[in-house]
Amino acid sequence: MGKIFIAVGLGVALGFFGVIRGRGLKWNGYMQTFWLMLLIFCMGVSIGRNKEVIDNLLILGGRALLFSILAIIGSVVVIYFVSRLFLGKEGSK
Repeated sequence: MGKIFIAVGLGVALGFFGVIRGRGLKWNGYMQTFWLMLLIFCMGVSIGRNKEVIDNLLILGGRALLFSILAIIGSVVVIYFVSRLFLGKEGSK
């Protein structure tokens, strides 16, 4: 876990101090996309090889859908009240 925090901290420091610029930022975007796709692929392989997950996919999918919908509704409600509280009449413009 410490290695993850070190890597993230190093990335934040490089970004904050502007060490990577121009073409480096574009290359960074390509690398992020590539590694994210590889991670998602590897997760799919792991899920596909796990018989227990495959057998319970409908139950897990339903719970995930319900959780997502409730999270969206909760976020919208909280943002509505927070914006009314802090923005007042400005938020209605």
